[in-house]
Amino acid sequence: MKRSNTGASVQFAAQLSHMQSPPVLIVGAGPAGLVMALSLLQNDVPVRIIEKDKAHHTGQRGAAIMPRTIELYNFLGVLPDIYKHSSPSIPMQSFEMPGGKVPLKQWRMSPVLEPTPANPWPNSTMLGQDTAERLLREHIRPFGCEVELGSQLVSLVQTEEYVEATLTKFVDGREVTETTQVKWLIGADGGRSTVRKQLGLSFLGESRKERHIIADVHVTGLDMHNLHLFGGGESGTVLIWPNERKDGDLMTVYATGPDADYDAMAKDYSVFKAYVEKKLGRPDIALGDSTWLTDYHPNIRMVDTFQQGRVFLAGDAAHVHSLTGGQGMNTSVQDSFNLGWKLALVERHLASPTLLASYTEERLPVVAEVLNITTDLFNKYVSATRERGGWVRGGKLKQLYVNYRWSSIIVDGRASAVGDLVKNPYGNVVDANGGGELELLRAGDRAPDAPDLLLDNERTSLFKIFSPSWHTVLMFSSFPVSKMQSSLDKYMNRGLLRAYVVSRQAVQGDEGNQVHGVHGKLLVDTKGYAHKHYGVGLDTPTVVIVRPDGVVGAIALDDNDVVKYFSGVFAG
Repeated sequence: MKRSNTGASVQFAAQLSHMQSPPVLIVGAGPAGLVMALSLLQNDVPVRIIEKDKAHHTGQRGAAIMPRTIELYNFLGVLPDIYKHSSPSIPMQSFEMPGGKVPLKQWRMSPVLEPTPANPWPNSTMLGQDTAERLLREHIRPFGCEVELGSQLVSLVQTEEYVEATLTKFVDGREVTETTQVKWLIGADGGRSTVRKQLGLSFLGESRKERHIIADVHVTGLDMHNLHLFGGGESGTVLIWPNERKDGDLMTVYATGPDADYDAMAKDYSVFKAYVEKKLGRPDIALGDSTWLTDYHPNIRMVDTFQQGRVFLAGDAAHVHSLTGGQGMNTSVQDSFNLGWKLALVERHLASPTLLASYTEERLPVVAEVLNITTDLFNKYVSATRERGGWVRGGKLKQLYVNYRWSSIIVDGRASAVGDLVKNPYGNVVDANGGGELELLRAGDRAPDAPDLLLDNERTSLFKIFSPSWHTVLMFSSFPVSKMQSSLDKYMNRGLLRAYVVSRQAVQGDEGNQVHGVHGKLLVDTKGYAHKHYGVGLDTPTVVIVRPDGVVGAIALDDNDVVKYFSGVFAG
């Protein structure tokens, strides 16, 4: 099956390149800003994205892409490029410091899991943030969208109708001030966010006393297939982390210790180089040239709202995390993916602006929990010696368990009918980590995959059908559609959803255009994975509605629940 989820025509891209004031201004071109841009562009919403830095970001930074983010990159059509340039996670080994040459221990931060029908990508992959950003820029370029480097937000004022933003940028060596009016403004401009400060929002949390100097360095004398941990605990730590390219020698070096002169190392790479080489006490390990260096002060903070009027925050502008291997980046991507489809519907006058309130409602509790988890890990890390405690990942950090069950736009007729804690009758098939029994899939949960489906006699899967540009309606068994039919027709005709009837066997005489009286396609669940993963019995009429962000928006046992969900999302 040929998959198309861009939702934007060549004509749209050509028009965008000539527009003076797109309706959405995105401030900040990191992962959050770029994913936001791509999500909106794929929904036919023009954007402008600016970045205050005069050059694109360098440095690996948050290099671990977690399984849930991998799934979102799949929906956006970016995943083939991500896998082309990334590498699997690698083991970690610890050494004495100084002078240790023989590894004391070796372990994996997260166990390597086999793919399952519900979870085709259970393991993280490693990709420097600078490379990930480059790939995302390449995906927004066909829409006529380019990052405007050296453009900085100075101030903003918003009314009920628009946001007026004042920008500065350099043109031919001269600083130029520009004032522009946009309908929506997204602040994805990092932990020191100008947008957040302009809104006057509190940034609640703490600044930690710990400090690290981090640099990307050409290192010789160490292999590229392990993470190398030297020392640990109060005496200081040097961590050397190979980048995703295994045919070179570029590695990220983290250094911290009670005898470190952080100010001097931050100003002069040669001081950092000398300190690390002295701490290692390994003449066979040599630090060469550096391509990037930063002075890292851990902050653990978040806002108490992600929206004020027509202005939104995403990523580090809304929350900053301790040093935990990419959780901030992964959480940022999911912020943007949650907001993107909602803002697109509102901007296209297909939903009421009240839908946007669900962004804070859904993401705020998730971010608070992620901060709790990452802070606990960081505390273990700073107190760790050569034990594994501070260096174990997996579980919740894969973010496959993130859910929005409490959201006001979620409709769960099955939970209301059978109770909240009913176990999945098919066992642990929706367990993303391959062990233990999970409760029955609930509305608000991540929608699992189901392979070995037949659509128009071609083999496909749910993850090839889901898209950030439409809702996916899965109708199991002979669901009564008397009231639902008009809703389906209305939204399908406007390109807002794709409807499928999921059956264990082909319907005789059906040509795929109309099944059980419903204007949708037939999906033959040849091995029963869709029924199993969504907890649907063969004799249980059920409708599952999957949102554009790959979250189960509704589980309906009757047509009233279907109508209720559509009314809540597309109201107005």
